[in-house]
Amino acid sequence: MARKSSIVQLDPPIKSEVDRLIREGRYTIDDIVAHLRGLGEAEVSRSAIGRYKQKAERQMERWKEAQGLAATWSKTWAEDPDGDVAQLLGQMLRSVAYQTMGDMGERDEGVAANEVMFLAKALKDLAQAERFRADVAIIARRELKKLTEKKLDEIEQEKVDGQRRFDPETLRRVREEIYGIYDT
Repeated sequence: MARKSSIVQLDPPIKSEVDRLIREGRYTIDDIVAHLRGLGEAEVSRSAIGRYKQKAERQMERWKEAQGLAATWSKTWAEDPDGDVAQLLGQMLRSVAYQTMGDMGERDEGVAANEVMFLAKALKDLAQAERFRADVAIIARRELKKLTEKKLDEIEQEKVDGQRRFDPETLRRVREEIYGIYDT
């Protein structure tokens, strides 16, 4: 396992200051090193700051991309909550959760239990939502089949001028070929 970054090992207020300077995006590595030396942290190397800054910037870039993508997909999902995008979002969330769990093991600062619990809860909620959606679809199909069968039965009994409106063979074919309802 890789050695912990000297930046991660700094006192929390100092590390927070480094994070703030990096987030602002207007400070160079030399600016950050000079600032830390001004705070009494003479032991921090320029290369350690450079590695830490590079890693933090990559994470911030991925975060910005994810936010933009999430906004786009959320808008699409809101327009069609039962469409392909909704299914894809669930798959993407699952993928992101698993990727995040994988990345947690590689982080210098370790993994907090609450982060793992948060991801586990997100995956559980996603699975429950997908199950609920599947159950609703099954119930809706079943009810549609019942209503269709009932309506076809009514049509079969309709008569116009004493004659059946549709012959039984035509209705049987409609049931089977269009609605997938077979006589049992």
